[in-house]
Amino acid sequence: MSRYLSFASILLLFLIVSCQKESSFEQGKPAQGSLQDSLGDCLSKTVAGNYIASKALNDSNYIDVTVLITQPGRYTIFSDTVNGYSFKATGTFTAAGSNTVRLKGSGTPISAGTDDFTIFFDSSFCDVSVVVTTSGSSGGSTSTDHFILTDNSWWSYTISILPTDTLKRSIISGAFNAGNASYKGIKEEDAAGQFDDTLFVRKSGNNYYEYNYVDYYTSFYLDSVVVDSLLFLKEGLTSGQTWSSPVYTGTENGASRKIRYDFTCTNANASVTLNSKTYTKVYQVTMKVMVDSGSGFVTDITWTNYYAQGIGWIYQKYDDGAGGAYDLPVKNYKVF
Repeated sequence: MSRYLSFASILLLFLIVSCQKESSFEQGKPAQGSLQDSLGDCLSKTVAGNYIASKALNDSNYIDVTVLITQPGRYTIFSDTVNGYSFKATGTFTAAGSNTVRLKGSGTPISAGTDDFTIFFDSSFCDVSVVVTTSGSSGGSTSTDHFILTDNSWWSYTISILPTDTLKRSIISGAFNAGNASYKGIKEEDAAGQFDDTLFVRKSGNNYYEYNYVDYYTSFYLDSVVVDSLLFLKEGLTSGQTWSSPVYTGTENGASRKIRYDFTCTNANASVTLNSKTYTKVYQVTMKVMVDSGSGFVTDITWTNYYAQGIGWIYQKYDDGAGGAYDLPVKNYKVF
């Protein structure tokens, strides 16, 4: 056999190599796409595995994200590093369209709590939360209660227009006696950790009561102090269920006032997404503050509260009917 290649053989070899280089070049282009839909909303994402403080992540710890690809090619989808661990995936998209990508976790969570990650791809990003527990913990309460009263459990909330937590509620260890009953204290602190208020709540059977001033949720203050144990939530609610408080009487600047609280469970099995986390089995309860100044009861303030099973008080909305409104969604929490 001749050791020399013919001109035709050399030409054929050149064409093969050229085609291989072109194919390799195409595969080397970076993929383009987004973690968001056309409206800018984040696509679905799922967190898998148990996350335990001081325990290294393994193959069971990952986040599945949906990504819309507009240009196939090589990709890297990754998160920032939070609390000692992170998530990442690399590979190649061979076609445009919707894809699900698994981001593997790596690292070791340092401490228990709720960690908020940002996932990045191309020029898009989306947030996702991961709950880290202490060793032997299930990751949250195993209770089916919608209002949690276990010692040291806490929840922090943020007004949607601000990026940081603005209020923290935590359960104080021990019990408080008030009105011939034992209550748990819920300490409220502002963003700077300064004490704001303490609420007193107890559970009796399927009912939750708050011991407080009867004008605490109104737009005014009575001249004299009136307190009571207000039934504000029940387990086993059904959509449309209603109940009312007693009628409380007093005066405001000497003028007669009557106060009544009307409650309605508007949804007994709601699904609510707050700060990129979806909560299910949620009670949505509307509390209308009804005031009678002599011409019959009218609505003073409307409060709408959301309680997630096994997690607790996750969302509060306020509306005075005259343009004054705010909402307070949960951002982080730890339930014991």
